[in-house]
Amino acid sequence: MPRVMKIMDKVKLHTRMYGWKYVWKEFAEEFGATVDDPNPESSSAGMSMIVPITKTPWALIYTMDPGMKGTNGGHTSIEVNYAPRGDFKFAIHPQKKIDDISKLLGMQDIIIGDKNFDPLFIVKGNDVSKVRDLFSVDQIRAYIIDEPSVQIWTHSDKMESKLSPKVVAGQPHVLSLRVPGAVDDFERLKRFYELMGMLLITLCKVEAAVEG
Repeated sequence: MPRVMKIMDKVKLHTRMYGWKYVWKEFAEEFGATVDDPNPESSSAGMSMIVPITKTPWALIYTMDPGMKGTNGGHTSIEVNYAPRGDFKFAIHPQKKIDDISKLLGMQDIIIGDKNFDPLFIVKGNDVSKVRDLFSVDQIRAYIIDEPSVQIWTHSDKMESKLSPKVVAGQPHVLSLRVPGAVDDFERLKRFYELMGMLLITLCKVEAAVEG
């Protein structure tokens, strides 16, 4: 088979025409993930995968939760444990979404200073300087702007939060990302991988997390 045709076939495998579970399993194979799919024949049943971030101690837990039967709910979440330095917390959500998470944390609104970013999202945190340093990374903001429905937040095991059962018990802090529905695009799964990795590295740089 000519090389060009092989490339085209690979691209086709990464499209939504094969269904979101097929795309997730292609992603898992390419990124060395461990898949947990109790009902592989059903595209309406949830699944999860643990995706190690190359050359780091972290692993991302991707989960598709289909929500209650008979509803239009459901979401994709990505969670990762990290070792905190201090008690830094932040939350980001779309401007039009009511955010119970940040209300629970009692955090203040923070303006990042990007005319393309600030009108789209509400950012909250308990340390203004660290939040602005975290979102000073151009690529982090660009990835988030490309996902207008995304929510991202940090929380501790002292909060009442619905976590994947695969999140390591006893780890005090978790970084979470959530978007509605099942992500059925390979490149989008990859962008979330890159975004979460960049956030973790930057949390270490602003002295809010410890790598290891």
